Amino acid sequence: MCGIVGAYGEADERMLSEMLDWIENRGPDEEGSYVDRDAGLMMGARRLSIVDLTGGSQPKVNEDGSVRVVFNGEIYNHVELRESLKRQGHRFESRSDTEVLVHLWEEYGDGMVDHLEGMFAFSLWDETEETVFLARDRLGIKPLYYGRTDYGYVWGSELPALLIGGVDRTIDPAAVYNHFSLEYTPGSQTLLRDVNKVKPGHTIRIDPDGVREREYWSLLDVDTGSATMSFESAADRLTGLLERSVEQRLMADVPVGAFLSGGLDSSAIVGIASELTDRPLKTYSLSFSNDRFDESDEARLVADHFGTDHHEVHVDLSSMDLFDEMITYLGEPTGHLQMLPIFALSRRASEDVKVALAGEGADELFAGYPRYQQVGNYKRKVDPLPGIAHDVAGTVAPVSPIGTKYFRYLSWLKNNTEMVLHQTCGFMPFRPEPEDFLETGETAETSGLRRRVTRVTDHVDDPAPEQHMTAFETHYTLPDYHLYKADHTSMAHSLELRVPFLSTDIVEFAHSLNCEIGRA
Repeated sequence: MCGIVGAYGEADERMLSEMLDWIENRGPDEEGSYVDRDAGLMMGARRLSIVDLTGGSQPKVNEDGSVRVVFNGEIYNHVELRESLKRQGHRFESRSDTEVLVHLWEEYGDGMVDHLEGMFAFSLWDETEETVFLARDRLGIKPLYYGRTDYGYVWGSELPALLIGGVDRTIDPAAVYNHFSLEYTPGSQTLLRDVNKVKPGHTIRIDPDGVREREYWSLLDVDTGSATMSFESAADRLTGLLERSVEQRLMADVPVGAFLSGGLDSSAIVGIASELTDRPLKTYSLSFSNDRFDESDEARLVADHFGTDHHEVHVDLSSMDLFDEMITYLGEPTGHLQMLPIFALSRRASEDVKVALAGEGADELFAGYPRYQQVGNYKRKVDPLPGIAHDVAGTVAPVSPIGTKYFRYLSWLKNNTEMVLHQTCGFMPFRPEPEDFLETGETAETSGLRRRVTRVTDHVDDPAPEQHMTAFETHYTLPDYHLYKADHTSMAHSLELRVPFLSTDIVEFAHSLNCEIGRA
């Protein structure tokens, strides 16, 4: 696990040093960099040593020095890839997963990402081809930003590092509209006009011919609801996939712990991990004074059952003292204080371990949030109503003093696209007209919000509204909010979070289940 930065078009070593200083929390163990003044290329990494503690220094280079890479993340199938590459004649100097990348590039070029299983964001420089290659994992577990500057391009794990690299600070009005609608900026958008995220499952190639984006994986290519099996068969299949995923994510040369909420997802991970480790697993959970949020009793029961070395972090109003510190590690605004408890939990866990397993993604994949069931119930109630009822609802809802909630639901649920739009909105109720207080003049159409929703819902074959919501939230909300939150709050304390439910196999399997089996 590391943080990475780089620039193409200008080799300013002082600027590179300042960019690396900004991401020090992501890799306090070691710093490495490479500068090619003739090519105007520079790249660097801050390393958090987890695998091959002595041989994993970055940048990694191929045999003749023509290909270099800086890498953030973990490649869980790197051992198998290394053996395959050795058989094809490649020579290795270390056991690190990073070194696998330069040889994969030599062998497969842009197609190298198709062979990777893990969480990753990396930048690669091919001197012979004068090519910069940026790549991000399929689900967007690890962040990667890039931007256009007066001199060329800049990229990195943290958006503020790009500001040091000289990107323009002009705000994007469409991104502002989307942020206040969703509480995050979706897809490639950031709040800055000239800065983009490398989208999950995408690569960016910068060479003398220009800039090219390629999508190498998409959840939308998986047939929704196509799997035909019993609940028991699906449960057995998921158990096997999760056991394999947890085993892969225990790979480390440092201690590994786990976050434990008391819910089914984290409890399953802790149970499997406890069976695979030869000493009590260290687990960490939150407790709250408000019973509405507190699940510490359930977490204790799970910890006792599996014999873990359990630790609790209590969160109350005094925890707000951490707020200013937390904000310094967030490159983008957030619409929730949910980050604060995870920030506090990560701080405590980092005192003992460098790696923690977490249950992120399970609720999105298997419709675990209560709102999924609520929307499904409403949809099934209003579907039998004649079309005129939906039309009347759309007219009456904004002005009716009586039954407003009922009319609004009728209007929202007239089709799955509208349902997803309204149910995923955050700060302000979604409206198709511009929000005057933002003074951006943006709408759901001009900001691209409706287009993003439609792109997802049009690819979902299962008519169940829950399936449309899980698809949208896995495609956008999961990487752009939940995984962003998990990454930034944990890496603020140099803690690597690994998410077993987000293996490619589990994600594709979950998406292939019909709604009834998935929810069950």
